[in-house]
Amino acid sequence: MTSPNYATYLHLPELLDLQRPLTPVDQQDLSDSERLFIVVHQASETLLSQVLVDLRHIASGQCGRRCHDRRAQRATRLVGALEGQLKLLHHTLPREDFLLFRHRFGTASGVQSKQFHELFARVRKLTKHGDEDGPAADPELLTALDEAVRRWRHTHIELVAHMLGDRPGSAETSGLRWLAARLDGTSDTTSYTASYGSSDTASDTASHNAEPSAAEPSAAEQQGACPVAGAGRSTGQQAAGTEAEGHRSPQPPTAERQPVTAPQRAAAAGGLGHVVVVGGSVAGLLTAHVLAGHAERVTVLERDQYEDTPGPRAGVPQSRHTHVLLTSGMNALEELLPGLLPALEDAGAPRLAVPGDLGVWQAGQWISRRNPSRPIMTPSRPLLEHHVRRRVLDDPRVHVRTSVEVTGLLGRPGHITGVAVRTRGGDHPARQEIEADLVVDASGRASRTPAWLAGLGAPAPAEELVETGRAYATCVFHADHPPEDLDGFYIVPDAGQPLGAIVLPVEGDRWMVTLSGPRGEAPPGDPEGFVEFAGRLPHSAPHKWLRSARPAGRPAGYRHTANRRRRYDRPGQHHTGLLVVGDAACALNPVYGQGLSVAALNAVALREELAGKGAVPSRTLQRAVYRSARRAWDVATGADSPMPGVTGNAVRSGPAARLLTRYLDRVRAHVPHDPVVCGTQRDVLFLLAPPRTLVTSPRVLRRALLSPAGPARSAPPTP
Repeated sequence: MTSPNYATYLHLPELLDLQRPLTPVDQQDLSDSERLFIVVHQASETLLSQVLVDLRHIASGQCGRRCHDRRAQRATRLVGALEGQLKLLHHTLPREDFLLFRHRFGTASGVQSKQFHELFARVRKLTKHGDEDGPAADPELLTALDEAVRRWRHTHIELVAHMLGDRPGSAETSGLRWLAARLDGTSDTTSYTASYGSSDTASDTASHNAEPSAAEPSAAEQQGACPVAGAGRSTGQQAAGTEAEGHRSPQPPTAERQPVTAPQRAAAAGGLGHVVVVGGSVAGLLTAHVLAGHAERVTVLERDQYEDTPGPRAGVPQSRHTHVLLTSGMNALEELLPGLLPALEDAGAPRLAVPGDLGVWQAGQWISRRNPSRPIMTPSRPLLEHHVRRRVLDDPRVHVRTSVEVTGLLGRPGHITGVAVRTRGGDHPARQEIEADLVVDASGRASRTPAWLAGLGAPAPAEELVETGRAYATCVFHADHPPEDLDGFYIVPDAGQPLGAIVLPVEGDRWMVTLSGPRGEAPPGDPEGFVEFAGRLPHSAPHKWLRSARPAGRPAGYRHTANRRRRYDRPGQHHTGLLVVGDAACALNPVYGQGLSVAALNAVALREELAGKGAVPSRTLQRAVYRSARRAWDVATGADSPMPGVTGNAVRSGPAARLLTRYLDRVRAHVPHDPVVCGTQRDVLFLLAPPRTLVTSPRVLRRALLSPAGPARSAPPTP
């Protein structure tokens, strides 16, 4: 069979044309749904066979590290394609057509598939114990493979729920938890739950008192079921009959039976139940907005009081500093909250093109403004947060409690059940407990979750740190536009020139100016000294402009600029009921202007992970958050690692890092004049492309290594 692009599966006529030669002559009366099912099943078998070929080769210990990693990556992509086919069936094949197909043809059950069992067994060995005979693979590759298989299995179970119903059946078939265990090669649901967590299944309560033994196949297996979707009933009639009767079997016995609350019932039915979000700034609000579509209710807990108009808040130290929405962040916000960007523009937030509207100084020269540009927006932080908050809190499913301080987590190691809070402002604030099915920490860089987990007896998450000691200060000015029709300046710091400056317009005909310096060279906190500090920049243009500007207040300083990533996604750090987002998970050096965009990208990643699914494990959501922030982490730590005096356990050093730094210096030298190199680097910095693009793009490589850099520009660039 010729394998089509899987996007063509969205076009039924093309799909049917592709599979016609595979349809026996005596089956020309097949319906479109039946033919769709056949061709998807045949393609799935082909893909699964190739995955197993790669995994067997890895397990043989006969390939080197490069082969090992290449096959792990390919297996991950193929498993992703398998998941896509299941989603296709879920969204395209009517349930009634599936039952008719199953009744008409009778097929081998997915739970009996030796290929399924081999896939799970080999991936478990690779990801949990490693490959003892061959070279170790990149742990991130194995993690990606494990995640892909988990998503595939979850989608498989979800498809069974869609096609056959998710309630327990009779003694012959025991619901989705039993099916999930059988897919992993055991009928022991206790061991399945211990290994993978009950939330990996589409319904945590779908179990039955009578468990079939591994030695005795169920009637469903004997009669046959969907080859892709597995079996959850003995026949389609049984499924329909059970659902019509509204049957629910009793829950399995547990050590301590707790009363079932309404949120818990919602979670058991495939939702998130009651979600508590700690922190009501941008990251917390966007996360609450996404989770509200999958929860019974969402409660946002905020330490500050919200004002009716935009203004700085004590709980947001960055309120008084320059902020940028990169192109990636603009795209993410428009996807999450359609119409938000036009509303910000109507409120006066400037929209600029980079480098078209800015004077960007990098590697000792100005970047040509004729190079291709991308848009950014530069609202003040209070304006952006005000508009986001108004949109999110318009949703009746999202509730907010202000002047509330979270003091700890409830639950036990591995399972979080809520938060402890107290009201701020009273003489004797009373401690309260709020139960939740999911607690989201969006409290920012100062997150106390590591300490709270330690208070429950859980180990603190591993931390990755890159610290330059950089400090900066921001002052607001009133001024005329800079010369040459510029809308601002960006002086990019680097290892050879550590001073930086960002001059950008904001709403209200104001300019926000941020100056930064390395360890021990913080900008002064008075307006006169602040302007004088700008005279030390590598080019005099920003200083000349500032000398005629009028300060609107005193500069606000900030020194907490370390890149810090807490690894809640790693083995041993899984806590059911806990999710950490934004700066609480991955805090980046603010001078690179990535924070708001990463918060929006986190929320988009969560929405994509939850789309069309029931209950998704919090570990899966946590990994999605980290994946969405990885580009920003790589950019920020890559830029900070060569800085003088840098410290931390994630600093990139050694011969390979030095060689890469030398190559990237050549890339930067070509940025001012070469539109291809400039556009590629800008897309990396704006989080639209992975950093490796600068090394893997043949066009960039050829220009950086074989072409001379252009002449330096000493005067501010013209359009």
